[in-house]
Amino acid sequence: MFGFFKSKAPKADTAMAKPAASAPPPVSTRQHAHIQRELVRVVLKDTLRQHGIPVGWVGCEVSAAPKWVNDEDMFVQLVILKWNEALLRYAPALERQLLLDLDRFDPTVNHSRYVVSWRFAPDCGCPSVDMPDPSVWLKAAHPTPPPEPVAILDRRRSKRVKRTEKFDLPNSSYDNLPQNFAPTEPSPLR
Repeated sequence: MFGFFKSKAPKADTAMAKPAASAPPPVSTRQHAHIQRELVRVVLKDTLRQHGIPVGWVGCEVSAAPKWVNDEDMFVQLVILKWNEALLRYAPALERQLLLDLDRFDPTVNHSRYVVSWRFAPDCGCPSVDMPDPSVWLKAAHPTPPPEPVAILDRRRSKRVKRTEKFDLPNSSYDNLPQNFAPTEPSPLR
């Protein structure tokens, strides 16, 4: 009834039943890896299209490395096929969006375990072929603009700091609702 009287397999038989680590993964695991490879390629194209990046700028190579008998790690290598400074600036965001889109297309797989790397095609058109002078790395990444001069008739010694809104929220569809409702009147306390 509860499995108390079921016979258990001897330990020697269970050790023999496990496949060797060097044995190829079962057919279903290989098919699953193939499906995952194709899913990554399709989702990458969709992510690029969704964000306006030409499909020919980024490619991918997906490989699976067996980890355990029924488990494997997926390695996604994104290949820069066409050089673009803006693309490199947003590469981490593109990588994160790709993993989010993979989660959206196939929520049953844990895509956070995928290893993503970047590679540059030899003919991608990168303008920098040699390393710059070492002093380049010591300079500030974003130089500060010089301060604007203060008007002659202004008594302050420095330019007034521009005020920013306290709550900088994006516009919502609820911002322009009709205002012709009667005011709420509180009821007497009992």
